[in-house]
Amino acid sequence: MGKLVPIPVELNNVDLKFECPRCKHPIVRKGSWFKVIANFRCQNCSENVRLGYPDKLAIFERHKRLAQRL
Repeated sequence: MGKLVPIPVELNNVDLKFECPRCKHPIVRKGSWFKVIANFRCQNCSENVRLGYPDKLAIFERHKRLAQRL
């Protein structure tokens, strides 16, 4: 089994964006929220969305790449 990549702590207080996989509604929350949440209900379409560790890493990595472009 491979080593888990840690989720960066420097993004805990930064607003991160995730889109509901069903309706594409933007969900904007602090990085600390994304770290601890396992699933949630989309406020727009009521879809139960599961966020696994790979999904969380992708959210944080996408934000880091966007921040580097600025």
